[in-house]
Amino acid sequence: MTTRGPHPEPRDRDRGSLSVVMVFLTVIALGAAGLVVDGGRALAARRHAAGTAEAAARFAIARHSLSTGWNPVTASEMARSFAERSGVDRSDVEVVARTRPDGRPEIVVTITERRTAVIVALGGVDTITVRATGSAIAAYSP
Repeated sequence: MTTRGPHPEPRDRDRGSLSVVMVFLTVIALGAAGLVVDGGRALAARRHAAGTAEAAARFAIARHSLSTGWNPVTASEMARSFAERSGVDRSDVEVVARTRPDGRPEIVVTITERRTAVIVALGGVDTITVRATGSAIAAYSP
């Protein structure tokens, strides 16, 4: 019969060390997956918000007519309407319509988009929020 002394055998000392390494590597892999998946979702939301904000601002300025005059309230409503038709909730659209010091109309549209987090939700972040701004200035040519 063999008895163990106060010192464990070398093979017993390493027991379970691979489990610690695997747990550490799994955490790193989940973090990387979160960056790839949720980072991609954030970039797509940012691209959509930026494109919609720019297009809404251009649309509102394009509808501006020299014959009808500049109406900031109407221009703001046109920009909001365009963004809404593009799938953005009206409450996520901020519009500033103003006349520049040089007399030209300018409209600035800021859109906020929210996407549901997939992987980083495990860490407690449920929503990814991005903001993008687009602007347009009326240009007149003689």
